[in-house]
Amino acid sequence: MGLNVDSFEYRNVQFQAFDLGGQESFHMLWGDYLRLSSAVVFVVDCANPDSFASSKAALYNAMPSIPENAVLLIAANKADISGVDPYVTLLKHFDLYDIQQNGNFRAINIFHMSAKSGVNFYQAFDWLIETLTGEIILPNVHIHNICIYQTDSGLLVGSSASTHGQTHYDPALLTSMFSAVNTFAEASMGAGVREILMKRSQEGVSEVSDNYKLVRVEESDFSVILIVNETDSMRKSVQIGKDLLIWTRLKIPDPDTLYDQIEGAEIKNYLETKFPEDMAKVQA
Repeated sequence: MGLNVDSFEYRNVQFQAFDLGGQESFHMLWGDYLRLSSAVVFVVDCANPDSFASSKAALYNAMPSIPENAVLLIAANKADISGVDPYVTLLKHFDLYDIQQNGNFRAINIFHMSAKSGVNFYQAFDWLIETLTGEIILPNVHIHNICIYQTDSGLLVGSSASTHGQTHYDPALLTSMFSAVNTFAEASMGAGVREILMKRSQEGVSEVSDNYKLVRVEESDFSVILIVNETDSMRKSVQIGKDLLIWTRLKIPDPDTLYDQIEGAEIKNYLETKFPEDMAKVQA
């Protein structure tokens, strides 16, 4: 309630934190502390969509007090109970493109997290440190599936799952699902989305899973789609995707003369050799 002040250290970075009450009666206190800040963590209750409008108004009202070039981390809290996909819902409800254009922030990001369970908490502060200090933090990710496509045609070049019976993710479904989200993002924000939460299909039954996400790395010739845990590092996932693009070009130097797919075993062997720590946690 009101104001709490604390100092803490994480990854050898010292933080001086001002925990400001979210109730409207405390908003008058925000300005003095925001003007001293290099980063703002704005907490949204994802289990209460009715509060989104007032939360957005509070954030917009606070923006004039936030210094230029500050970092904004939106903590989409209560991931354990909300069932809300913040990567789409909050982009729309908070109009983050407008905030980015008018707020003069150095960077903005959304993390779906739970203060109760700790889900995504450390990953959010890893991103905050990377953005504030330039230090690159690349924790291991959990690779569940890799699909490689021809960018123009959408033709599947190869998948780390040898057969459809051995994977929870249909490669064609991944492509169509990601295309739909990209279409929304381009219309609402003028930029593509790099990651979305996935629906997991097992034994013919589709169920929403908040434990997985899809990451796509696209270039003019090939695109790589990774299925990783929701809490995994975006930067590390993109790094793996870019490495796979280079490897794919060595295997298929001319994408216009693609006749045979890359075998799933080849992709797995390469990943196990190049990224053994990330492959060690793959679930059967």
